[in-house]
Amino acid sequence: MDYYELDTCPTQDMSFVRLEDEPNGTNMSCWRIFQGTPMGSEYPADAQWFMSDEYPGIKLPSLIANVSSMVIVERRLKDVFAATGVPIEFLPFTLHDHKKRVASRDYFILNVLGTFDCLNLDKSEIEYSEDVPGEVVGIDKYVLDTRKLETAPDIFRVKEEPTMIIVSSRLGKQIQQLTPPVTNVYLIKLEQAEG
Repeated sequence: MDYYELDTCPTQDMSFVRLEDEPNGTNMSCWRIFQGTPMGSEYPADAQWFMSDEYPGIKLPSLIANVSSMVIVERRLKDVFAATGVPIEFLPFTLHDHKKRVASRDYFILNVLGTFDCLNLDKSEIEYSEDVPGEVVGIDKYVLDTRKLETAPDIFRVKEEPTMIIVSSRLGKQIQQLTPPVTNVYLIKLEQAEG
C-alpha cells in the first residue's frame, strides 16, 4: 500500500484562510499537539483562533493551512479520520475572521496520539545531533520501511519527526471520494524501501 505525507501548510490557493500561532490559551501546552501527546484538560473549553492580518485569505477550505504543522480540518474530514479508529484527540475551536467576528465553529485540530516507527533509517536522510547521541535534528528525505508498514494504521506520526503526519492510500481514497469534494487537501507520495 502507498503512504502519503499530509501537507499541513499548502499554499496552492492564497484566497484560503491560513493561520499562524495557535488558539488562544494553548501556547504553553501546544507542544503536546506537535508531539502527539494528549492535551486533555490543558485544552481550553472555549478555544478561539483569530485570522492573521499577515494572511488575508478568507475562504474556508476543508483543511486550513497553518505555520505550526497542525492538522486543522472541517467536520466532514474530522469524521473520516475518526472512523479509522486510530487514537486521535479532536480539539474544537471558534475561528474568528480578520475583523474578530465568528467565521466558523466547525473546525477541529487533529491531535494524532503517539508515533509509529516507520522509517527506513538507512535510506532516509537524517541529521543527528552532535551533542546528544541518537537525537534527530532534521530529516531531509523520508523513506518508509516496507516491512514496518505491514502493521501501520491509516494515519500516524513519524517516530523521528512527530510533526509529520502520514496517511494510507486507503484513507486518501476515502477523503477524495467525499462529496462535495474537499478543498486544500494535498497528499505527497512517499518512497518505500525494504529494510
